[in-house]
Amino acid sequence: MKVSAIASLFGKEVLVGIDVGSSSLKAIQVEPTRDGFRVVRAAQQKTPPGAIRDGVVHDRDAVAGAIRQMIKAANITANAAVIAVSGPTVFVRQIQLPKMPDAALKRSIPYEAGRFISSNVDDSAIAYEVLGAAADDPNLLDVMLVAAPKEMVDSRVNVVERAGLDVVSTDIESFALIRSLIDTQYARYNDGQLRAIVDVGAGHTEVTILLGTKFQLTRAVSIAGDTFTDALKNQLRLDTPEAEQRKTELDLNVLIHGSDNPGDYEAPRALQSVMDELLREVRRSVVFYQSNLPEGTPAQNVVEVILAGGSAQMMGLAPYVTARLGLEARVGDPFENPAIEAAPEAMQWLRSQSPRLGCALGLAAKDFMVPQNAIK
Repeated sequence: MKVSAIASLFGKEVLVGIDVGSSSLKAIQVEPTRDGFRVVRAAQQKTPPGAIRDGVVHDRDAVAGAIRQMIKAANITANAAVIAVSGPTVFVRQIQLPKMPDAALKRSIPYEAGRFISSNVDDSAIAYEVLGAAADDPNLLDVMLVAAPKEMVDSRVNVVERAGLDVVSTDIESFALIRSLIDTQYARYNDGQLRAIVDVGAGHTEVTILLGTKFQLTRAVSIAGDTFTDALKNQLRLDTPEAEQRKTELDLNVLIHGSDNPGDYEAPRALQSVMDELLREVRRSVVFYQSNLPEGTPAQNVVEVILAGGSAQMMGLAPYVTARLGLEARVGDPFENPAIEAAPEAMQWLRSQSPRLGCALGLAAKDFMVPQNAIK
């Protein structure tokens, strides 16, 4: 991990990473250490029900109030924030363009974005970063292009500012996860192997493919935590609070190893069909990546699936993914890392909530790390 302490030494802003999710809000504040980071403040709070839909904050007063309450309760001292966007309407892709002056490149980016996104370019927030000369042709540039609906970006910036913080940067959730799970252990993952991060949130799942530490693609899938809740509601005739509770209690291991208690099968079987459809989408994402590799590129298989997001906390999910995909799967824990420090009592809570907190940690660390993938 490469860390820069310049921002903390000379900058006036104290940053907090805020993950604005449709199910929960997360905030983490870090400070650089000699070998990594120390988590000095962290908090999590339920998002007001129905306040965020399709990534857009519709009830801004409610969400701003919840963020303000969370920051106050955790004694977060930051005055500025880094936030993120994600979802099916967020476009992230590495493209190739002819070499050209910076001014010409800047003018051409909206046109290039218009070739890929279905919405009007004028309604999109667009960012890009030149990654360098293309490996296969020195006359071409590798460029990371990102586009997101302005309504989504503006709504998130607005609620965080209403909560009393300046928003200094808007990132991509998959980049933030790469930062917390992969870049903080750069030497471990800089091996050229193919991996998938499967971030199972409430409203959607993000499947991100990495080659070593390098981002390759990210794809949003509509099957996620809310889908699991709906399956339990419909098949077991439960209301929403009951279904959410059953989701925290079920154990998917019974679908692999069996159980002597017939009642243990009820909830896992109610989820099995939607869970299997999600894993088919994960497999399709990998196949899509492999099918778009340049001709002559050696075939490479995924060596590991890293699970993240709130639904990654379901018991038995990693073993079930391993059994169904035939790939090693584990729940990612950014705090299982000697480079990430915290007080012992805080670390215990951080570890227990680690699948939910990876994005917020990656956002908090953004200004302190030499970028590997992120748009500046």
